[in-house]
Amino acid sequence: MRKELYSLPWGTDNYLTDEQFYNRVDELTFISNLLKSTETTSPPTIMIPGFRGVGKTVLLKKIQKYLNNDYLICYLDLSLSYFYQIRNLNEINLMQFFYMSWIEACEKKGFNMSLDKIKKFFKTNKFKLKQIENFGEYPVPIPEKEIDNTELMKFVLNLPQKIYENHKNDIKGVIMIIDEFQALKDLGDGLNGFLWLFRSIIQSQKNVAYVFSGSLNSKDEIIDKMASKNGAFGGRMLTIEIHPFSKDTTENYLNEKVPELLFDKEGFERFYSCTQGIPHYINTFANILPKNIVLNKNDIQNEFKNILPILADHLRQQWAVLDLTQQFILTTLINNPLKRKNIGEKIAMSPNSLSRPLRKLLNAGLIENNNGEYSISDHILKAWLNQEYEKYGIFPFRL
Repeated sequence: MRKELYSLPWGTDNYLTDEQFYNRVDELTFISNLLKSTETTSPPTIMIPGFRGVGKTVLLKKIQKYLNNDYLICYLDLSLSYFYQIRNLNEINLMQFFYMSWIEACEKKGFNMSLDKIKKFFKTNKFKLKQIENFGEYPVPIPEKEIDNTELMKFVLNLPQKIYENHKNDIKGVIMIIDEFQALKDLGDGLNGFLWLFRSIIQSQKNVAYVFSGSLNSKDEIIDKMASKNGAFGGRMLTIEIHPFSKDTTENYLNEKVPELLFDKEGFERFYSCTQGIPHYINTFANILPKNIVLNKNDIQNEFKNILPILADHLRQQWAVLDLTQQFILTTLINNPLKRKNIGEKIAMSPNSLSRPLRKLLNAGLIENNNGEYSISDHILKAWLNQEYEKYGIFPFRL
C-alpha cells in the first residue's frame, strides 16, 4: 500500500509515535535498562550530551513514556525555567524549580504531597522579628523570613528518596531527568560548589536515578566539571553521547518514511551535507522539498537557500540577543577556526578582553574550543550568516 505523503515529523516535534521513532532503539534499550536498576541498587548517574536537534529530548520522552507506569519520573527542562529565561538563575530559584517539578510529578501520579509542602516552608526558612506594630491597644510582632539556602538544597535534593520510601509499594524507583542542563553554567562561579553539594547529597541515595541531557558537544567544559575523573560526579557518571544519523542511516530513514522524496546520487550527497545527519534539520528540510521528482545537486542547493531562514530560526533568535562584540567574534570565525590572539587581531581587541564574550558564546553553545582554537559549532548558523552577507553586503548586526 502506498505510504501517505509527508509522513515525517517536523523538527520541532518532541513527542513521536512508534512509527515516527527511528534508529534510537539501541540507546532506548540501553538507557532504560540502566534506569531499571533502581529496583535493586543505586544506578549510575547518566549524562547524555549531543548537538542541538540530534534527538535527545525525543529519546528522553520515549524513555519516560516507556517507564512511566512503574516509575515516578520527574522531567524538567532547565531552559524553560522562568529565572533562566530572565538571566537570573541561582541556587535558590533552581531548587524551587526542582521542588515544584517534583510536586507536579507526584500529583500526576496521584501521590499526596500537601504535608511536604508545609514542612518545606518551615524547614527551609528562618524566621526572625522584623518589628512590632500597635493595633489598637495590642503590640503585634511582625516576622520576616529569609531562605536558608543549604537547608533548602538538602530538603529538595533528598525529596526523591523520601518519595520512594513513602510509595515503594506503588513504584519500582524514582527517576529525575534534567534536560538542557547546560543552563547550569548560568550559576557562574557558584557552579562548582553546586555540583559538589548536589553529588554529596545524592551519592547515598538508593532507588533514585538521575539523567542529565544537554545540547553541547563532548568537549564542553561543564562535562569535564561533572564527569571527568576529578569532576564532581567522577566515576559515578556514565556518559552516553547521542550522535547524528550516518549517511546510510539518513538514506534508509528517508526511503522508509517518505519514499516519495527522490534524489539522484549527487542530490542526496548535497542533502546530507546540508543537514549533517541531524534529525531536526533532516525532518524540516525533507518535509518542504518537492516530492515525486528526482532532485539533483542544484535543486537541493536552491531549496536549501530558500529554507535556510527556517532552519536557522532558533539560531537567529540567539544571534539577536548577542552584543556587538559577540557578533563580531562569530563573523571572524565563519571561514576558519582561530585562536584567541588571532580573533583579537581581527576585531582590534586584546586577548584578555575577549575572555568574557568568548565565555558567553561557549555557554550559549554557539562556538566550541578545540585545543585553543575557537570555531562556530553549528554549520547552519554559519550558512545563514553567509547568506545574509551575500544578500545585503553586511552581516545582520542589528537584526
